[in-house]
Amino acid sequence: MLLLGLVSLLYWAVVATLTTRDNIDRLNELYDVHLARTAKAFLQLIDPDPEMVQTTTLVLQPSEIDQLLNGTPALLEPAGDTHLPFTPINSDDNHEATHRLQYGSHLHYQLWRESGALMAMSVDAPRQLLTQQLGYSNSVDDQGQAWRHYSFHDATHQTRVVVSEPSAFRQALVRHILLDATLPLLTGLPVLLGLLWLSIRSGLRPLDDLRAEIARRQSDNLALLPVAHTPTEAKPIVLALNELLQRLAHTLEQERRFTDDAAHQLRTPLAAIQAQLYAVRHVQDIDQRNEATQRLQTSVARAIRLVNQMLALARMDPEQPPPDFSEVHLDEIAETVCAELAALALERDQTLELSVQPGLPALRGNADMLSMLLANLVDNAVHYTPKGGQIRVQLQRDGAAVTLNVSDDGPGIAPEERAHVMERFYRVAAQSEPGTGLGLAICQRIAELHHTQLVLGQGLHGQGLSVQVRLTS
Repeated sequence: MLLLGLVSLLYWAVVATLTTRDNIDRLNELYDVHLARTAKAFLQLIDPDPEMVQTTTLVLQPSEIDQLLNGTPALLEPAGDTHLPFTPINSDDNHEATHRLQYGSHLHYQLWRESGALMAMSVDAPRQLLTQQLGYSNSVDDQGQAWRHYSFHDATHQTRVVVSEPSAFRQALVRHILLDATLPLLTGLPVLLGLLWLSIRSGLRPLDDLRAEIARRQSDNLALLPVAHTPTEAKPIVLALNELLQRLAHTLEQERRFTDDAAHQLRTPLAAIQAQLYAVRHVQDIDQRNEATQRLQTSVARAIRLVNQMLALARMDPEQPPPDFSEVHLDEIAETVCAELAALALERDQTLELSVQPGLPALRGNADMLSMLLANLVDNAVHYTPKGGQIRVQLQRDGAAVTLNVSDDGPGIAPEERAHVMERFYRVAAQSEPGTGLGLAICQRIAELHHTQLVLGQGLHGQGLSVQVRLTS
C-alpha cells in the first residue's frame, strides 16, 4: 500500500514537472510574440517622419504608451510643435517637461534613428541602447536585473525599435498563471490519495480475510478454501491455493500409503528374519543351523529387495520432479542387463537369449530408469520360468521407435489378471515363487514417464508371458 502510494506520488510529480515545463515554454513563447507585436505597434503609432530633423527626445509616460497602444487619446497638454503629440524634452538645456500620469506599463521603449539619435523612449528607460542584437535577446543591467529584449530595424522609417521587459516580471506572471492552473490539482491531490487508499484497502480486504482464514487453520487441516463468496479479483488466488492444498493432500496420502505399505510388507520378512535368528542361536544341530542360516539370508535379501523397490517406486511418484532425459542406446542397456542376469539364468538351467535388430535409432530417455525396467522384466522372467525354460529379449525397429519385448515359456498370467498385476503389491494367487508384487508396478511407472505403456500378451511356444514396450525417439 505504501509502495503504491509512493509510486503514485512519484508519477504525479513527474507529470506535474513535465506539464509545468511545457506550459512555461508555451507562456514564454506567447510573451515573446506579445513583445514583438508591441514593438511594431509602437513604431506605427509614433510614425516618425524620416525627413524631419528632430533635436529632442520624446519621453513617454507608461500611461501615454498604454493609451496609444489601446487606441485612446493621450491626456497631454498641447506642445509647441504641433507635429509632435507629446511634450518634447530639449536635450540642450537638460529640461525634461513630462506629463506624469498613473503607472500603466512595465515595458521599456526606445526608438532610434539610423544616425544614432534617440527619437523616443519611455520615461524609465535608459538613454543607452538597450541591446545591440536584433530579434530576441537577454541581458543583465548594472543592478543585476535580467531583461528580455526584442529589437527590429525598419528601413522605411530608417529607425530601430527596442522593447524590453524585466524577466522577473514575466516570471512572476508565469508563476501566477501556473499557480492558478495547478492549485485546484494540488488541492485535490490529498483527496485523490485518500480515495485511492480507501479503494485499495477495500479491494485488499478479501485478501486480508483470506490471510486470516489461513492463519487460523491447524497444520492438518487441508480442506479447500470457500470460493462461492470470493470476489472476482481474488478468485484466481483462492483457486491456486486450493490446487496447492489438493496436491499437498495427495502427497500426504502418498506418504501415508507408502508408510502403511512398508509396515505391512516388511512385517513378514522381518518376522522371518527374527525367527531364523532365533533358530541360528538356539538350534544345536549343525545341519539345521545351516538351513536356518540359508533361510535367514533369503529373508534378508527379500527385505532388501522390497525396500529398494519401494524406494524406487517412491522416487517415481507423480509429485516428484520429472527425470532428466538424454540420448540413450537401448541395445547397449539390454546387453549390460542380460550380462548381469545371465549367471542367475544359468543357475536355473535356463536359456537367456538377446536378439537385437541392427541399426536401432538412439532414443530420448533416462538410462537408469530404462535399465531398471529391463532388469525387472528379465528378473521376473527368470524367477517365474521353471528350470530349463527359455527367456528371449528382443529389440526391433518400428519406424523411429524401438520395440522391447521380453517373453518366456513359463506359467504366464491369466488374461483376467493381467490388468491387476501392475498394481502395487498385487500377486497372482497361484504363484508359489516369492516376490514383492512391485516389479511390474515399477515397470509400468517407468513406461508412463517415457510416455508409453506395458502391453502383456502370450509368451513363447503358445505359453508363458510376453511384456512389450514401444519407446519413441
